[in-house]
Amino acid sequence: MHKVWKYSLAAVILIPLLAFAGLWYWSSSNTARPTEQALAALKSDAAVSIVQGDWLVFQPAAGATRQGVIVYPGANCDIRGYAPVLRELAAAGYTVVSVSMPLNLSVLAPDTATDIRAAYPDIDHWVIIGHSMGGAMAGYYAYNNADALDGVVFWDSYPPEPNDLSGTDLEVWHIHRATLAGEAPEKFQQMAGLFPADATWVPIKGGIHMYFGSFHGGGYVELWEPKISRDEQIQLVT
Repeated sequence: MHKVWKYSLAAVILIPLLAFAGLWYWSSSNTARPTEQALAALKSDAAVSIVQGDWLVFQPAAGATRQGVIVYPGANCDIRGYAPVLRELAAAGYTVVSVSMPLNLSVLAPDTATDIRAAYPDIDHWVIIGHSMGGAMAGYYAYNNADALDGVVFWDSYPPEPNDLSGTDLEVWHIHRATLAGEAPEKFQQMAGLFPADATWVPIKGGIHMYFGSFHGGGYVELWEPKISRDEQIQLVT
């Protein structure tokens, strides 16, 4: 009996540890990392002030703003890869905060936006942006905190079915990859009912999933080869 109890206790301890180790290894080996272009966009200058840490913060160098943008990254995406877009948003007058998620998975910390809002109490208006899994978690957050936001921008993503935004008063945009004819991927078309009827859909013709930032590596398998350059897509997304 004592041996059974001992082995059971060992299993209770070891199984979660092994699962966590496997998840950590999978995440580390599949991380989409920032390109040199993205890293170059992380330098403060006369227009934009940048602070790096668990949160990547871009602010207009001129001073505080009353409008903020929260960015949730895609699964296994190093947040620094989004720097070329986020820098331009800050230069346009917004405080932009992107979040380094546990194991690079937004699903493990979907309510982080609450902490960001609390850290910047002088900002009156917030929009949340999410890419891929980060978009799903941005939709989750918007569904549960609609009064705290002015809008949601999905980058190649959609809200989870339990967090249907079709009835929300929030302004919702969906910027998505598309065929050269402007058609969204079939999955997005199937999930269109989760968006408000007046949501704005913006097709990036010839674009791909991972060109919403400037990344290399990662394990994402694209639906098609890009028909535009990464720089062109980043400009359109911005």
